Amino acid sequence: MDQLANPYAPSLRVLEALSSEGHFRRPAQTVAGGLIERIADREGFAPDWITIGSGIDDLLVALVRGYGRSDNVVLFPPTDMHTQTLVGRLGFDPVLVPRSSQFTLDLDRPGLPPFPPVALSIVQHPNDPTGTPITVQDAVRLVRRSRLLVIDERHGGYGARSLLPLVREFDRIIVLRTFETWAGLTSLPLAVAFGAPDAIARIRAEQLLAVPTASLIAAHATLDDMRVIESGLMRVKDEKARLYRMLRKLNMLRPLPSWANFVLTQIERGDTVTIRAELLERGIVVHAPTHPELDGTLRISATSHEATAALRSALIELAPML
Repeated sequence: MDQLANPYAPSLRVLEALSSEGHFRRPAQTVAGGLIERIADREGFAPDWITIGSGIDDLLVALVRGYGRSDNVVLFPPTDMHTQTLVGRLGFDPVLVPRSSQFTLDLDRPGLPPFPPVALSIVQHPNDPTGTPITVQDAVRLVRRSRLLVIDERHGGYGARSLLPLVREFDRIIVLRTFETWAGLTSLPLAVAFGAPDAIARIRAEQLLAVPTASLIAAHATLDDMRVIESGLMRVKDEKARLYRMLRKLNMLRPLPSWANFVLTQIERGDTVTIRAELLERGIVVHAPTHPELDGTLRISATSHEATAALRSALIELAPML
């Protein structure tokens, strides 16, 4: 229960498409262009407002290379440490603007570090591992303080309202999405950037990797089977609600509200190491965030009714020991 990808994906059409030799005979550039046109038509954008990359990291690297400076990249912890590590590997020292005690973006509270004058702000919506969304109002206020605001929606599709419409209103907003999570294409990475044509052109100029043909074919097949994919997303949403209610009733791991396919829980009885180890002995894997502000928490993903029931039984069994 530590995975982030949709457990009911990928679509069977992906497997069928990848097993067909004919799909690999078409030039990759043609397949990529067709995919961009399909996404543009689906989301109501012109194709020059969209580019694709070999995974979400490929697009983030291109954005940091294109807009980053030694002191202008802004991140909002506690959040996925992978982004901070990626920025550091590119030679940048990010400005860390901490979230509120409820993990929201409280941009007016005293004591926050000043924003750089040409800030490249990168924020997840919803955030990993807290599941916290950002509001439209916060996004607007944030873009007014930034040269460019990058909204990473890799964990979207489970209830949080997409902020993609803001791309049409502000030419300094980029929204990133990926097939890796909601479509279950973890081993076939393909991500999408939406933004004003000038920003999209800069991303393309900074990209280092070509999207593998297999990833392009898998993305096309996914779009061919969206009814099944959306059904799976709904099952995950329903299971997350069941997981949340179960955890609240047991009063051992207090779940926090989440708009992703996982919930962050605060440990009420016991400690992180003991609970995680005991669950692992029972075949249940959960994620322990490494961020220091999240000490005493566990992130638990919604996967299946059987997994939720197994977690409930394990926690009841552990209760007398804690």
